[in-house]
Amino acid sequence: MEKPNRNDREDQIVFEPLVDSRAAAAAIGIHYKTLERLARKRLVPATKLGRSWQFRLSILSDWFNGKLTSNVETNSQANEKKEKPP
Repeated sequence: MEKPNRNDREDQIVFEPLVDSRAAAAAIGIHYKTLERLARKRLVPATKLGRSWQFRLSILSDWFNGKLTSNVETNSQANEKKEKPP
């Protein structure tokens, strides 16, 4: 029986690369200093390596989309309250 080659393994773990705050901020359309401030306050998923903040774009995208969804839900609830007669 032939041993499988380590390079042919389909179950290898592939890690998504980290990006810096400038690239991450550009991906979601905000200024990088704003993103760094949110990271310092732990309001956005990030990790600090040395002096720079690092982000995974997939996690950041999920976080950002969740914020957009929650804003839509909050605004629609506020509008419903305004429309109800007293």
